[in-house]
Amino acid sequence: MGGILFITALLLLVLGAPIVVALGLASWLFIAFNDIQSVVIIQKLFAGIDSAALLAVPFFILAGDLMNRGGIAKRIVNMVSGFVGNIHGGMGIVAVIACMFFAAISGSGIATAAAIGSVTLVGMKKAGYDPAFSATVVAAASPIGIIIPPSIAYIIYAVLAKVSVADMYKVGIPAGVIMGIALILPTYLIAKKRDYMSKAAEIAAVDAAALEDSGLEAQALKPKGFKAFIDSAWALGTPIIIVGGVFAGIFTPTESAVVAVVYSIIIGIFVYKEMSFKDLPSIFLGSAISTAGIMIIMAAAALFAWVMVYVKIPQTILNSVLGLTQSKVLILLLLNGIVLIAGMFMESGSIQYILVPIALPIAKALGIDPVHFGIILATNLAIGMLTPPFGITLFTSARVFDTSIQAVSLQTLPYLIALIAALMLITFMPQTVMWIV
Repeated sequence: MGGILFITALLLLVLGAPIVVALGLASWLFIAFNDIQSVVIIQKLFAGIDSAALLAVPFFILAGDLMNRGGIAKRIVNMVSGFVGNIHGGMGIVAVIACMFFAAISGSGIATAAAIGSVTLVGMKKAGYDPAFSATVVAAASPIGIIIPPSIAYIIYAVLAKVSVADMYKVGIPAGVIMGIALILPTYLIAKKRDYMSKAAEIAAVDAAALEDSGLEAQALKPKGFKAFIDSAWALGTPIIIVGGVFAGIFTPTESAVVAVVYSIIIGIFVYKEMSFKDLPSIFLGSAISTAGIMIIMAAAALFAWVMVYVKIPQTILNSVLGLTQSKVLILLLLNGIVLIAGMFMESGSIQYILVPIALPIAKALGIDPVHFGIILATNLAIGMLTPPFGITLFTSARVFDTSIQAVSLQTLPYLIALIAALMLITFMPQTVMWIV
């Protein structure tokens, strides 16, 4: 019966059904044909999102939208640009580092792609970057949004695995740095091969000549790291408040999300003055719609996960895997492969609800720390957000840079290789991330 459940859900996905329909309808059909009381459906749908910790999700989504509208993302990019300087792939490296900083604010890969993509669009174009390459850089770096805390993915995993959110936040910091470094390398090498720095110099010269001809003073683009840092100080205060407050035990992750919302409103309206009170209703509405989409998927995934447990799929898979091999290395490779493939087609929250009940017992049987397994899972989910054909940051970034999803997908291979290398490092050298716990 478990096989029929998976086949039904997969068939619905292949036919183009939304993930919530595929998971929900497959679960409903199973329940209906097995004479289980239908009230279970309502109970499990609500139980899947009935957690105080999940209150952080809508607030982090709202905080990310407020920060983008309030000018925080722009100032982070300006600060990083001032310090990176004029090197091959400079604007691409700026995008990667800016994504890391914004990740420490938004908790969402999609929000990071939209915010940093919008801000770096003009700079990359002026640097002579191919739009598809620009979109690929942002699409590859924005999934760090779910790795560097705060992270919605960590909150969901902590609820499912019954681990500390603060511990997940701690290991997420070195993991995010590892991923960022891994992405900077191909960005530099590709930009050097395509000679984007020389192209940028040619374009800058043309722009300067045009300014001079028009009687205006030509301003050379020079690094202004310290000035940009001072200008972005209020923006950088956000991750210090959010993450530092949780680490210090001042407030819970949910409370930190609320603080982030209030702080973002104050900074956007009264400090940077790029947002007004009349903008708030539209921002709140957009965030509410995004939250509703995530929550309904999580509810359907929770129902699907309950059905799996009901038919003892996790226990069956656990016994099968451990009966096949006792090699920790092989099983970890297998688990990574399964999550990577799932990430090509499904949303990260759904994957966690479905796979954590199956994979976590296997990890525990191998003696893997649940927190370490959580960061392995989150890294896989981040890679899945970039992986064609349905990588969500691919679609977001392609839309921002006004290029085709096909063109962006064709340039993802070097970044996927870099991210998988980072995943292997995190998986098989746990002390690279676990030293902080």
